[in-house]
Amino acid sequence: MKAEKLLEELMELAKTLDYNVRRESGTFRGGACVVHEQRLIILNRSMPLEAAAVILARALSRLIPDDQFMKPAVREIIERERAYTAAHPDVTFQPTPTEVA
Repeated sequence: MKAEKLLEELMELAKTLDYNVRRESGTFRGGACVVHEQRLIILNRSMPLEAAAVILARALSRLIPDDQFMKPAVREIIERERAYTAAHPDVTFQPTPTEVA
């Protein structure tokens, strides 16, 4: 699946989890957050589509249930990023319930 289509599919998947995905400019990579009770996944606009898809898949890998239906290419990147975050827990940020509130 091409990067543009994969990113589009991942964004649709985020919508099913009630997350809005926004591409913004700035000096950050991206990730999931909650702002004023709105669930967001922010991606850096300047990064290539392939990198944006990885960042989005990494955020979704922590949010999506195992039994969620996904297209095979989408499931593949989600599972790959789930394995990466499990092997490198110090690389990603996991908010505590008090930080989310």
